[in-house]
Amino acid sequence: MKYTKLFLLAVFLLTACTVPATETPASIPTLTMQPSTNTPEVDGTPTLTVTPDVSMGTVEGHFTWLLPASSGSAPISEVTVQLDRHSGEYLKYKVRTEADGRFVFANVEPGEYGFGIYMNLQLGERQCDAPEYVFSQDLGWQHYASWLKIDVFYDVLFSSTDISVTPGKTVVLDFVLKCP
Repeated sequence: MKYTKLFLLAVFLLTACTVPATETPASIPTLTMQPSTNTPEVDGTPTLTVTPDVSMGTVEGHFTWLLPASSGSAPISEVTVQLDRHSGEYLKYKVRTEADGRFVFANVEPGEYGFGIYMNLQLGERQCDAPEYVFSQDLGWQHYASWLKIDVFYDVLFSSTDISVTPGKTVVLDFVLKCP
């Protein structure tokens, strides 16, 4: 009896492998993506549009150099800025400044956040060796570190005072670097 069951299983498996397919698969449509012509771009970088959530908050601002030879300013792009929640659930948000020096944290959960700045500029992009930071809000800024690695100068700053993000409100933090 046991050999009969084994024999029937083997026959079933062999016939299942040799049975020709009677059903032909339907043709699968090919999807071709065409580039959109209505995507806004800044220096070749697409801008992400986020739908605001009224139960969340926003943090935004600009980074610029105050030019020493004129009364103008120049934007600072590619600065990494970060929000860190220190109490309760640890949340971290990180963005980079765009070509115009602007950054936006959209739809941030309400709460208290520390603010961090991670600037890495080529030596040729710096207006001076030790710039002073002028800011729109005094958050007890602590200059954590500065170092030069090959031809990139790194600066790291943190706030010692947290910012409050509240639903439906925008916190503005603007930074101007100037030479002493």
